Amino acid sequence: MTSADPTPRVAASPYRRVEDAVARRLVSALDTVSTRTFAVHQAALLRIGYGLVFLVGLIREYLNRREIWGDRSAWSPEMARELLSGIDGVSLLLESDTRWWFEGVYLAAIVVSALFVLGWHTRAMSVLFAVMVVSFNSRSILMTDGGDTVLLLMSIYLAFTACGRVWSLDARRARRTGIRPGTGPGHEVGVLVGLLAMVALGTTCRADSWTPEPEFSFAFVCQWIWIPGIAIVFGALWRLPRAAEQVRAGLVTVVHNCALFVIAAEVCFIYGAAGLYKVQGSYWQDGTAMHYVLNLEYFAPWPGLSLTLGENAQMGVLMGYLTVFIQVGFVFMLFAKRVKYVAIVILLGMHFGIAILLGLPAFSASMSVGDALFLPTAFLIWTRSRVVGRLMDRLRRGPTGPAPTPAGREAAPAPPVPGGLEGVASTSGRV
Repeated sequence: MTSADPTPRVAASPYRRVEDAVARRLVSALDTVSTRTFAVHQAALLRIGYGLVFLVGLIREYLNRREIWGDRSAWSPEMARELLSGIDGVSLLLESDTRWWFEGVYLAAIVVSALFVLGWHTRAMSVLFAVMVVSFNSRSILMTDGGDTVLLLMSIYLAFTACGRVWSLDARRARRTGIRPGTGPGHEVGVLVGLLAMVALGTTCRADSWTPEPEFSFAFVCQWIWIPGIAIVFGALWRLPRAAEQVRAGLVTVVHNCALFVIAAEVCFIYGAAGLYKVQGSYWQDGTAMHYVLNLEYFAPWPGLSLTLGENAQMGVLMGYLTVFIQVGFVFMLFAKRVKYVAIVILLGMHFGIAILLGLPAFSASMSVGDALFLPTAFLIWTRSRVVGRLMDRLRRGPTGPAPTPAGREAAPAPPVPGGLEGVASTSGRV
């Protein structure tokens, strides 16, 4: 064999080929997760939906705000502090018992919720929105329903998503100025580090971390973090270098995708747990559960309608078995495209019935908004352009139509368009 002869190749072992294939798949998956932002329209819909649920609840209970969260509440501030001290809970409403503090926090919650829905500096508003939801939920933790718990979880998850990329004032400003979100001073990095600094500062304000011999805990560790954290916040107010900006963009994308996965898993877990608990009950097994549900006096805003539906035994059995089947099999139906949409429609109808028949609109709205995460992007864009777009155009035009032509007069004829290429050019220029 001469030196010009090619070197014979050694065939790779089956184990090596499998290892290379798995490595290529992992690298491709990691590259996709870190460079492609998934479901930005669904995240925007979650932002608008959950923001409206909380905002409408605050406005609806404005006249009863002191009886629910204020000084007139049956769940007094002392009782709330005693409960939260045992579970390490926090609430801005419990920082002071004065009337002006309560009114200020309440108005701030309304403003923050409205700005969060509109998508104005969404990163900062998402953090403040989560703080407000946690504060109001922790203040009267025993006076709320399941809808507030779902809203509490989703508000925390949304703080880690890029839910302002579309359908927001941030997106409108980016189109107008041509500056992408996060490339200028004071954007995601400053807000994220500021959040960490505030959390660390809040945990160090407890008495056990400032004693001469403090107990080793998360608060003790964080008491040495908040000072450099605040310094980093001031440093992040300026534009980042190109290499740091690329790392930041990759981290934002990964965190967004992971947060959306957690939201989807949370929805599936809620439905799966609810379905499995129903299967264990004898009332759901024999089909009489819907009869007893519709005859609960406490959850009967329309007693006549509930009584009429509760007397139909066949419909009650069908609704009971269909509810259990959809909830238990929802996580498996997500992998079947057409079946998934049928399940979503059935679940939306179920939540609409819960809101009307049982008087739980907050819970139904929170779960319905969570179901919107699984809707296709094409459907959301079509709905936005056809339904919302036409509604906004009609609101801009107002109720008045074109000016009517006076009686006895004919409308002025349109000016003639010159012939030839000059006419085409002038017409297209005007357009």
